[in-house]
Amino acid sequence: MKKPSGIEINILLEQAWKKFEKKNFDAAKEIYSDIIEANDRHSEALHGLAGCYLRKNEPEKALEIYQKLEKINPEDSRTYHLRALAHGADDDTNKAIEDLEKAIEIAGDDFEAYLDLGGAFLVTKNYQRAAQCFEKCIDLDGKCSEAWTGKALVAYFNKEQKAALEFITISLKLNPKSLLALLLKTEILVETGKKNEVQKELKKILAIDPTIFKSSDDSLLDQEDEPEDHDDYHEVDEDAFRNEDDEIEEFDLDD
Repeated sequence: MKKPSGIEINILLEQAWKKFEKKNFDAAKEIYSDIIEANDRHSEALHGLAGCYLRKNEPEKALEIYQKLEKINPEDSRTYHLRALAHGADDDTNKAIEDLEKAIEIAGDDFEAYLDLGGAFLVTKNYQRAAQCFEKCIDLDGKCSEAWTGKALVAYFNKEQKAALEFITISLKLNPKSLLALLLKTEILVETGKKNEVQKELKKILAIDPTIFKSSDDSLLDQEDEPEDHDDYHEVDEDAFRNEDDEIEEFDLDD
């Protein structure tokens, strides 16, 4: 193909990111690939292509690109942060933690990196380190609802239901439509026998996602008078610690 000019590449990049934002990842991938064919060290196009592979649930291909990006610029904290999420998608949490710690070492006080690192430590059940990361994130951005949800999850897993409820209440004040926060709050209310409050939270959940309980035979809507004991909390929201505008997906915090 004819080597595009700098202006043409900028136009192609703009087109690719627009398609990416519209979740047309195949079309975006094709444009990024064309740019890389002309310049195989174009960092922005490589990042875009890796992001497409992550969105298409192909973390192995994304990891190959991040390896190349590390060689191009070993001091780019974004590469380590995004590669960590690729490792998370590939179920390699230990490598994800290593990359997130490297990203923080380079970038310093990056609240999003601390947030994702807290999520990774939750996966490994290292609740003390997870709590430290979420606290740091809150210190950097007290309005980060996901960090408060993280603190609530740590408290919940440590059987500290009162503290968990306090933290999740703060999270929901910051983001009333967070499904993960609403589900966690509902779970706590079920365990503490507050059935009347459970129904109120269920209505909020169903207003956001009317089909969320369809796949379950034991919907919370069918609770008996005596609440069941739950040993664990099952996450539903796959993007618990990332908003819709983030370039790539967050860790799955399922235990």
